[in-house]
Amino acid sequence: MKSSTPSSDDAASIKKPAATGAIRAIWNEKRTFGWAVFSALGGFLYGYNLGCFGGILVMPSFQRAFPSFTDSTLKGLATSMINLGALLGTLATGWSADKFGRRRSITLSCVWLILGTALQTGARSPAYFYVGRFFTGIAVGALSSATPLYNSEISPTSIRGAVGSLFQFSIEVGTLIAFWIDFGCNYIGGTGETQTEAAWRIPLALQLVPCFILAVGILFAPESPRWLVISLRQRPEDSDEIQLEYLEIVGQHKFESEIAALEKDPNEKATGWMASLRTSWRQWAYLFGSAANRKRLLVGVMIMIFQQWCGINAIMFYAPQIFQGLGLSGTTVSLLATGVIGIVMLIATVPTVLYLDRVGRKPVLIYGALFMGTCHAVIAGLSGKYEDSWATHKAAGWVSCVFVWIFTVGFAATFGPVVWVLCSEIFPLRARTKGLAVSVSVSWINAFIVGMATPTMLDNMRYGTYIFFAAWCFIGAAYCCTIPETAGRRLEDMDAAFGDTSNSSEEDKARMARINKEIGYDKYQMGHLSDSKSEM
Repeated sequence: MKSSTPSSDDAASIKKPAATGAIRAIWNEKRTFGWAVFSALGGFLYGYNLGCFGGILVMPSFQRAFPSFTDSTLKGLATSMINLGALLGTLATGWSADKFGRRRSITLSCVWLILGTALQTGARSPAYFYVGRFFTGIAVGALSSATPLYNSEISPTSIRGAVGSLFQFSIEVGTLIAFWIDFGCNYIGGTGETQTEAAWRIPLALQLVPCFILAVGILFAPESPRWLVISLRQRPEDSDEIQLEYLEIVGQHKFESEIAALEKDPNEKATGWMASLRTSWRQWAYLFGSAANRKRLLVGVMIMIFQQWCGINAIMFYAPQIFQGLGLSGTTVSLLATGVIGIVMLIATVPTVLYLDRVGRKPVLIYGALFMGTCHAVIAGLSGKYEDSWATHKAAGWVSCVFVWIFTVGFAATFGPVVWVLCSEIFPLRARTKGLAVSVSVSWINAFIVGMATPTMLDNMRYGTYIFFAAWCFIGAAYCCTIPETAGRRLEDMDAAFGDTSNSSEEDKARMARINKEIGYDKYQMGHLSDSKSEM
């Protein structure tokens, strides 16, 4: 039996039958989905940067131009500067998105990316690369926050799952294209001593094209909620669906205003930036103030840590070097093997998008971690036995490479998309922005450490590197057994799962019901439902 109180997302899809298929739902909201696809260029740029630099590092012309990057520490620093910048970009986006709007935040991110790309493309010394990678990191960190936020806000419930998966899918597309551009550009001037600097400068410069398109095009995208519901839905302003969705927006705004007033000290005299600072402080206090919220935060932080230390970024950043270490001789062959990663990851993401809600988050994470750990263990075993004799055991080398590909399939189908979905679900409305900010920041910090440590680990620990990552995967599987399942849970059920006895969700639900009644949402909705039934 359905509650008469609408959820915050019911209005946008009230005319759509529950059985409407995903493809039909997307077609019904094709204009909205089109803008979501366009803004997902932010994810594409993130993925492109993720896949591009590793291939460049093994190109002969790049190694001649920057011989210092053959040092493991400096190579790790150059690779990881993007993660350090991304940490800053992620933290700053929460403020800029509220201050300047989602669209302008995306454009501002593109400005940072243009600056960082220009410094890297024209670099004549390592310093240019360090600064350029840092600026690029600010951009991809900001895009990784602003793009999903924008997409979630313009999407009705009927396509929100598909839109939510677009960001991860676009990352995979960007990574795939970067891998193969590196492979093609590796032939510019030859694959050896005759190779020109264009071989590595062109892959870096090419990302400017989608960056310019996103920076300018997003400014023509909708931002105003009133204009959004009229223009994007392409229905008359007086249509029932438009009226319902607009009332929903009004109700949500009143709800958030009441919450802010409720949390404000009545004796507070501060205004302007000081008032904003104190409001932000109260939101942080709410996040850390209860054991239930701290438990949610721990889950968000820990699964982000396990996502990084499962070894995926070690593979993505240094795949060509890893394949060479597994016995694939020659830059061309290692880049070709790296390109396969992009293909298999893109394909592996699709089933998760389609079936995640049916299978659930928890089993996917558990079995995914076990699967990835097993792949690492196989690679470690083969490397430990044959790493000094790959030349005479080529089959073993290729088997190891195949298990690297299988590992990336496991990640793309499990930890890749599911961790982001889980983090978006576990936090209560009042703490969602702050909770996500902390979780994503922890992810970027650990990505920086992984990027810094991997070259040294590969040089000194050799096959022990894979044992190390396998251990993290198996520990992660054990930890995921302790987290609650979030798929299909209502908000109050989610509170119970995390031991929240504050009853704040029930209070918020009652408050929302009262507001809906005050603005006429309930009355309008019930009248529309009666009309719909009489038409059937």
